[in-house]
Amino acid sequence: MRFILTKFFWSCFTLTTITLQCSMAQSGEEEKGTQITFEELKTIWYNADQNYLDKYFDIHVAKAKKEKDTLELAQAYRYRAWDLNFEDGLKSLDSAITIVNSMNQLDKAKYNEFMGRVLYAKSAIFYSNYKDEQATETLIQSFHFVKKVNDKELMIMTLSELANLKAEFGQESEAILLQNKTLDFIEKNQNAIADYRFYHLYGLQNMVRCYTFSKKVDSARLYLKKAIKMAIETKNTNILQDLREISAEVDYHSGDILRAKDTLSKYVKNTTGTSRADKLFYLGQIEGKLGKLDLKKEYFRSFDSIMSAVNYPLFDNANEVYRFLLKDAIDNNDKDKEQEYFKRLVYYDSLLARTQERLREITLKKFDLPLQQQEKSLLNSIISSKSKRLQLFYFICGTLVLGLSGYYLKYRNIKKRLALALEQPVELKAGDFSENSKKSTIDIDEGILQEILKNLDHWEKEKGFLDGKVNQESLAKTLNTNSTYLSKVANTYKGLNFASYLKDLRITYAINHLKNNPDAYKGKSMIQIAELYGFNSLAVFNKVFKAKIGVTPGVFLKQLKKNHKTT
Repeated sequence: MRFILTKFFWSCFTLTTITLQCSMAQSGEEEKGTQITFEELKTIWYNADQNYLDKYFDIHVAKAKKEKDTLELAQAYRYRAWDLNFEDGLKSLDSAITIVNSMNQLDKAKYNEFMGRVLYAKSAIFYSNYKDEQATETLIQSFHFVKKVNDKELMIMTLSELANLKAEFGQESEAILLQNKTLDFIEKNQNAIADYRFYHLYGLQNMVRCYTFSKKVDSARLYLKKAIKMAIETKNTNILQDLREISAEVDYHSGDILRAKDTLSKYVKNTTGTSRADKLFYLGQIEGKLGKLDLKKEYFRSFDSIMSAVNYPLFDNANEVYRFLLKDAIDNNDKDKEQEYFKRLVYYDSLLARTQERLREITLKKFDLPLQQQEKSLLNSIISSKSKRLQLFYFICGTLVLGLSGYYLKYRNIKKRLALALEQPVELKAGDFSENSKKSTIDIDEGILQEILKNLDHWEKEKGFLDGKVNQESLAKTLNTNSTYLSKVANTYKGLNFASYLKDLRITYAINHLKNNPDAYKGKSMIQIAELYGFNSLAVFNKVFKAKIGVTPGVFLKQLKKNHKTT
């Protein structure tokens, strides 16, 4: 996800492009500096891109100086920044800020409006150059400035972009809540928003993005349908194309990989840079699901080439790409590539964790808490006006007591479960079935059934479940049976469906093995530990581990290490 429509933020220009062109055709070069208005200069900047930088920036500066309009001088440097490279763009924006800060008698509202826009421009430049932490901080600063002047349009854009950043870096649930608030804000203020339909469309588009990041495909598809309909009605081709591309990801996550492949193949031809890399990732994943691993490797290597060209920025799904390429290099005994991809995987795992933690800290301290404090202050004033402060106090106290009590009981229970897990062997889950119940509910020949149970018991003892490639179909072949019979046996004799049974085998063995072999995890990352026990996904490993004993692997290993030092 990149910033889009970055030049939209400002008051609508008063002259059409045709009128402007006629005006300019009638003016000589010497007259441009005196006859062209600041509004016309804004229009040129909005429409002409590099043409403003090459020709009209100097006119803008000269006119501002001649008319002693310092604010317009600062605006000229702000406009120019969009068309410069990273460093020069930031310098131009810093110049704009320096100029406006030198104005002693500038109206506070104009100052806040200007600062909101110049900081938005800064955040866009940071983000476009993969400086995610700086982008987040300046975007939040921009929001606080525009909120002071009630600039509804830019408030919508900053809130939506902030929701995108939250979704992109591991705060999906918070992103969805924030974007829901933004959509509510748009609806409540539709009569005060000049281009309401555009902003409504933009809000829907970003809601689709948030739900797609969180892989909630049903909700994503619901908003996608609404957004596509509105994009067609408003003839917004840019957003419509973006929505078509997002729909491919939604199709992929919902299992419709062939439809996703058709859409991605259509758009990947005309895209470059990280936008192309994103499509290559999904195309590679699709080919892998179709069993075409050579094509998957080809797509992922192209992905790697793009990352190399932009100096390996933090990018969604990069760790999955390098995990696959590393495994492929190991399988092919390519030592050079193995070392290279291992470094990339460690780099991206570390970078992602660090960035997610940092962005969570930034958004919490500089956006979430201040916003909650403002909402709390507003609530207090309303309650005070209605003489309900005392009732609120009792309510808060009661809530806190209940919350703390609940937290204490939960903490005590978790601590007890952890201590028990460390002191005693962790047992497999067992189904609560009597022998008579088993015989009456399974329709498999007794001889075949006993053979399956015997082979399954042997497979468990041989720790076949540690193979990360094992699934229901492959194990059925190993046991000389079919997946239907295997599923029935797992449900009847293990009390679990096959997927749960397999995860329980792995996690039970993992916990007991780590307790008895504390050196097993030394020098290994968490994903490497997960893979030792057959888990290909760190998220699944964490979830199953916590469900088993109440704490995450990190907490368990920390306590295990502490106990080991004590003994």
